[in-house]
Amino acid sequence: MTPFVAERRALRFSAVSASLFAFTGLALGLASGSITVLFDSGYSLLSLVLASLSLFALQQASKPADDHYPFGRLTVEPLAVLLKGVVIALVCLFSMVSAVWSLAQGGRLVTLDLALMFGVVNVAGCLLSWWWLKRYARIARSSLLAAELRQWQMDTWLSAAVMLGFALTWGLTFTPWAHLARFADPVMVLIIAGYFLPIPIRMVRGALRELMFGKPLDSVRQDVVQEVADFDITNEDVRLAQVGSFLMVDIQLDKQQINDAEEIVESVEQHCKLRNLRAVTSITLVT
Repeated sequence: MTPFVAERRALRFSAVSASLFAFTGLALGLASGSITVLFDSGYSLLSLVLASLSLFALQQASKPADDHYPFGRLTVEPLAVLLKGVVIALVCLFSMVSAVWSLAQGGRLVTLDLALMFGVVNVAGCLLSWWWLKRYARIARSSLLAAELRQWQMDTWLSAAVMLGFALTWGLTFTPWAHLARFADPVMVLIIAGYFLPIPIRMVRGALRELMFGKPLDSVRQDVVQEVADFDITNEDVRLAQVGSFLMVDIQLDKQQINDAEEIVESVEQHCKLRNLRAVTSITLVT
């Protein structure tokens, strides 16, 4: 299975799984009256939309250069990740505002048996989906799939926190503090949404870095420099920028090295394939 096929299958699987969780959760959330369940299922519905966006971005990024886009569509992938991060952050903020409003209104009663059933099923399903996507991620390493994994990681821990919160709330109803149970639902939303808010912020920061052609990980640079070292190319002669699953490589050569240009490009491209990256290589002649 090629990395491209693995990435496409992973994103399709993510979209199907998100749709199942979203519509089931919305029905149970409305039935139980829990804004926590609605937040969790709303996040799953958002994951469905964002997974569809990822599929579209993958399709666009794979298109060759044309008259309208002479250098291809390299930045589509980080643009999709940027949009994902912004939308997820807005959902977290909106949920926190809703929770504060609910607390100000005196809390809310929740049908705990439905909420607990939702929590158990959701945790099991999210864990399975996360595990399955990680298998594909071993084949296809891309920013789109990495963002998808972060989404499912958030959803898994979110579902686990929801299940634990409802279990504690259920236990609270058997204590002298049972009247406080009506505040548990909005408090859980505040804690969970506030805890996960840094994740989309990191997604946005990473996507902006790629859109501005920031340098890749140090290990990527070291490997590329080592790959071309046999051609008397130093670290200062190599410029790199990672944009999604593309690695932009610019190598400076002098006149004495120009005869090795084709071999250098082939060596870099073969190395990128081993890392499941798509190389965009250019040679700059230094006079």
